Order: sequence, then structure tokens, then C-alpha cells
Amino acid sequence: MRFAAVGVTIALSGLALVPGVLAQDRPARSATEGETLFVRECGICHLEGGTGTMMLARRLGEDKALLHRRTDLPPQYVEAVVRRGINSMPTITRVELPDAELRAIVGYLTRAPAAQNRGAGQ
Repeated sequence: MRFAAVGVTIALSGLALVPGVLAQDRPARSATEGETLFVRECGICHLEGGTGTMMLARRLGEDKALLHRRTDLPPQYVEAVVRRGINSMPTITRVELPDAELRAIVGYLTRAPAAQNRGAGQ
């Protein structure tokens, strides 16, 4: 039993050395990937009915509550809020959301206005 556990540990630790195995090792590839990541990583709070959406509606108004419909989000601001947190939003670390995935989400949230209104499954 003990050898099996050690073997599993060695096998799993070797995966970190193989490029592309971990999400943080691969670059973001498309706008649809950004949307998919936004829904998966941020949607629980920032899609319709989420706590983040409700808090933004209270603070900024209904028209600014859904992030994927906004047209006024600078990329640097989105990155700073995600990494540092703001008000009731916690800090999201690079372990929780690798930089490549954050860049894809930022690209999705800051894309052209016509595309923003179609996003997040709308």
C-alpha cells in the first residue's frame, strides 16, 4: 500500500513538468474560451441572480450589474479587481485562476460592444 501511494505521488508530480497538462501552462486561444472561462469561474457570482450581480446593482445600478453586458470596463481595472479584490469580492489568486485564464476572461469582458451584448449564453 505504501509503495502505491508513493508511486501515485511521483506520477502526479511529473505532470507539472509536461507542457500543456495544467491549465496555467496553456495560453488562452479564443474569445469563446474567455466566455467559457467567465461562465465557469465567475458566473456563480456574476451572472444573473448571482451575489456579485446583486451587489453591483445596489451599488452602481441595474445597467452596470451584469459584467458581460458592460462596455466601460478597462482591462487593467478588471485584472486589478480580480487579483486584489474590492468591497465584497475576494482576492482571486494565480493558483485559483492562472494568468492565461484571467487574460482570456479580461479579453471577453472588454471586447467590442456589439459582441458584449450577445455574450454569456445570451
